[in-house]
Amino acid sequence: TDTIDISEKSTDDKDEILTKHDVHHCRTKCNIRKTDFIWNITNFWNICSFVDTLTSSDIEDEFCKINMCINREKDELYFFICSTVSNPKKHINIQRYYIYIESTEGAILCTDWKRFYLNSDPLYKVCLKTLQLNERKYSPNNTLSVHFTFESYETVFHMTMNENLIDQDELINVFTTAFSFNESISTVTFVVDGKHLHVNKSLLCASSSYFSKMLRERNKDTEKEIEISDVAYDIFRIITIYINSMGVFELKLGETDNDSIRLQTMLMNLLNASERFQIRNLKIVCEKRLIAFITKANVLIYLDIAITNNAVYLEEYVKKYIKLHLDDIKYDPYFITITKNKPEILSDIYGVELTVEGASYIKYNED
Repeated sequence: TDTIDISEKSTDDKDEILTKHDVHHCRTKCNIRKTDFIWNITNFWNICSFVDTLTSSDIEDEFCKINMCINREKDELYFFICSTVSNPKKHINIQRYYIYIESTEGAILCTDWKRFYLNSDPLYKVCLKTLQLNERKYSPNNTLSVHFTFESYETVFHMTMNENLIDQDELINVFTTAFSFNESISTVTFVVDGKHLHVNKSLLCASSSYFSKMLRERNKDTEKEIEISDVAYDIFRIITIYINSMGVFELKLGETDNDSIRLQTMLMNLLNASERFQIRNLKIVCEKRLIAFITKANVLIYLDIAITNNAVYLEEYVKKYIKLHLDDIKYDPYFITITKNKPEILSDIYGVELTVEGASYIKYNED
């Protein structure tokens, strides 16, 4: 079977120790303002008979109006943007637009979304003959209804989160005095899958409230072996190395995808065992290491893992991650089921804080 090499840190390789590992996530978004302007022109055909240009009312907050112009030579109807300020490039912030005519059958003669350019070209044009041939359909009750939708990008901003996965600066001094197993020291012997593992009794009691209580209750029998079931030997071996080395150890793996999967599986099993045996510090180490593997594709799995194992640190991070990517996750069927059954989870997600800062960018200039 596959195994993961676990070893105590030694003074010989202390220069190669990873003492700091941070993970940062940044999601850039923009606030979009949408403006729907519906221009209903009653007595449309009467107006067309004596008007060449008709101007709409002001479009609120867009610093512009719409001019409807009739080109009688081409028998066409044009709609132009008309600025209401002296410096339109500074004030008009429309990025794109979409236009259609509302008929008795719904939206017709629709444009695609078009990028907005502040120039002399019309936003929209339609053949008057087309309207005349379908008058009852296109202008019922002699009313032409033209719908304009404008989108403006208000602000661009970053939502960020970062977490420290490893910070062992405070453990550097421990490397020079790292514990090595000595049979003369009072030890506890565990039997896992028929194999024996020895742990320093003092360190075991200091690390695990579960075993500390167990040993107090069976004080007279401390020389007896303790059998552990439902935990794999490789997992419990890591626990003994962690305790005996006072938390100074490393996981040696290659760089392949299979190695990554094996490490995730091992950490999940180790997290579960740490929760069961109440080894708080090792549990936090597992939570932090698992954070490095979280993606949008598996974040809901990790939410389950965190809740099941009472992994508060991991759960907090997962909820921040979900909030960061909520636009992509909120319609996931499993997420909908989770939040329906446990609405407090959604409340927690909205309650966590992310760092928000304005994005620096250079605006595109079509000139």
